[in-house]
Amino acid sequence: MAAGRSRPYRPFRPSVPLLLATPALALLAALALYPIAFGLWAGFHQWNWALGQAEAWTFNGLRNYVAVFQDRRFLHSIVVTLYFAVLAVTMELAIGLSLALLLSNVQRGAWFFRSAVIFPLMVSDIVAGVIASVLLDPTLGPINAFLGSLGLPRPNWIGDPQLVVPVLAAVDTWWQTGNIILILLAGLAGIPQERVEMASLDGARGWTMFRHITLPALMPFILVAMVFRTIDALRVFALAWSITKGGPARATEVAQLYVFQQGIGRFFNMGYASAAASVFAMLIGLIAGVYLWAMARSRDR
Repeated sequence: MAAGRSRPYRPFRPSVPLLLATPALALLAALALYPIAFGLWAGFHQWNWALGQAEAWTFNGLRNYVAVFQDRRFLHSIVVTLYFAVLAVTMELAIGLSLALLLSNVQRGAWFFRSAVIFPLMVSDIVAGVIASVLLDPTLGPINAFLGSLGLPRPNWIGDPQLVVPVLAAVDTWWQTGNIILILLAGLAGIPQERVEMASLDGARGWTMFRHITLPALMPFILVAMVFRTIDALRVFALAWSITKGGPARATEVAQLYVFQQGIGRFFNMGYASAAASVFAMLIGLIAGVYLWAMARSRDR
């Protein structure tokens, strides 16, 4: 282009796909942002239905949010939730990775075994909790009946404060490991066969093949599975509610259950419950952000 010659004016013309998608995107943004904004705003108010304030809000600034961070019961529920999530995600990842590696090598009857591992995903969380409650009942449950027939001790699975959170994590592992298996099977199917064959020609077998070929190729899929399962495990509610109601001695009072009880579940202190829910949502967002940062780092390597 010659010096001093200006470029022709080209008015901005949004693409047709963007114009067509704008109404749906606007509706989606409204549906997603309004509850978040409403919860944050409600947290700045004294809004207790038990005190007759269902229609009378009183602005109280940061008082609810300060009270949340000073509430030992809320902080205890956060610790319980993190403990549960670490146990559940660790067990699900270890078992899911092992089963995915096994199923990827199964040829005959593969459809049966894959259907079997994803069958628990068809069960709702409440149903999974009810099934676990029946199986783990210390008096009438079949698990303790079987242990008793062998002359073994019969633990109080859901009544021992030291045992109950690992038990809930084990129930969640049975229920949700299929998600991780499906994600990792997709990752295993995407590993180039040429890379595996070249590594075999170089003498790679077993652990060496897994460490240098399979695991690096699966890392993006493992991180995706961890993101989804960690967020879902942190939001645990129905399992704790249906199996233990938060007991014994608040040993399974997870954050979602605590917020529920402060709100419509028991005390109807909606302003404080909104503040607690907002703080907990920020914590989940922070943890998800760390995972996404790790995923970005792994892609850049």
